[in-house]
Amino acid sequence: MGEKGQPRYLTYSNRVLLLGQVVDLDALRELAWSGVPADLRPVCWQLLLGYLPPNRERREQILERKRREYRDMVPEYYDIEAAERSEDDNCALRQVIVDVPRTAPGVPFFSQPRLQKSLERILFLWGIRHPASGYVQGINDLVTPFLAVFLSPHFEGPVEGWPEGCAADLPEEAMTGAEADSYWCLCKLLDSIQDHYTHAQPGIQRTVFRLQELVRRIDEPFAQHLEAEGLEFLHFQVLCRWVNCLLIREIPFSLAMRLWDTYLAEGVRMKEYLTYVLAAFLLTWSADLKRMDFQEMILFLQKLPTGDWGEKEVESVLSRAYMWRTSFDQAKSHLQQQ
Repeated sequence: MGEKGQPRYLTYSNRVLLLGQVVDLDALRELAWSGVPADLRPVCWQLLLGYLPPNRERREQILERKRREYRDMVPEYYDIEAAERSEDDNCALRQVIVDVPRTAPGVPFFSQPRLQKSLERILFLWGIRHPASGYVQGINDLVTPFLAVFLSPHFEGPVEGWPEGCAADLPEEAMTGAEADSYWCLCKLLDSIQDHYTHAQPGIQRTVFRLQELVRRIDEPFAQHLEAEGLEFLHFQVLCRWVNCLLIREIPFSLAMRLWDTYLAEGVRMKEYLTYVLAAFLLTWSADLKRMDFQEMILFLQKLPTGDWGEKEVESVLSRAYMWRTSFDQAKSHLQQQ
């Protein structure tokens, strides 16, 4: 990947990359790492996740087939009576129904009935088709960036400003297409981090352990302060939430789009890079946290002062994470593997 200190942006002058017969995915990852214009996100994210093929000629056929597959699953698994489902499936659906209204509470768009039904279908279908984990709280947050991005061609500006009730006027084809694409892209995303959601969540435990080790290597005095105050990473639910939801809940929702440009550009290295992002995010407030006792730190981290953040702050976190990973790679000093 190129120098992130002086990034090459996927700007309007680079659109030629997406217009070729076959997209160079390595070049796309390098450019997308530093941010994708909003109108290019739908196709870029689908390409980066491997949902769409690099070959332009095959895309329409594959998109039509995958959307049809999703439409066929809905009446088979979702649009049936409770008596036709297993008790486990009914329990999973009840949990989804409870979680959906609590999803993205700061974004009115997702409180609309049409969007909530889409979320229900996506989450329930994902859960029953992935029995190793099933539906787990937190996955509901990971669907929202996909739905927002794939519906964005129909609205203007950030999703927080989309007008109340706007989903009701969307053409059915647009709505069902975005729902199907969101389902399959969620599948692609979770394929690489499914152990975050299996029994005992070993992926989350490993990531939090690595985060603790990384923080110690980067800022030993800060790590010592946390230890002296008795703040253990593995027992701190806020840090688990950061991992579980990929920081979506910790920053303004529109900034999650920018964060995910880089996540998806990382490809197979996203899971490793996430640990560095979490460290850079936490250490943003290291000077403040060093002056706090245990209770003050808990309260502070539960409600971080990110409400006025913009892309500059997110890019600072991403750049520091990249710098630290590069430094550790060059020193051949990798995080301890468990």
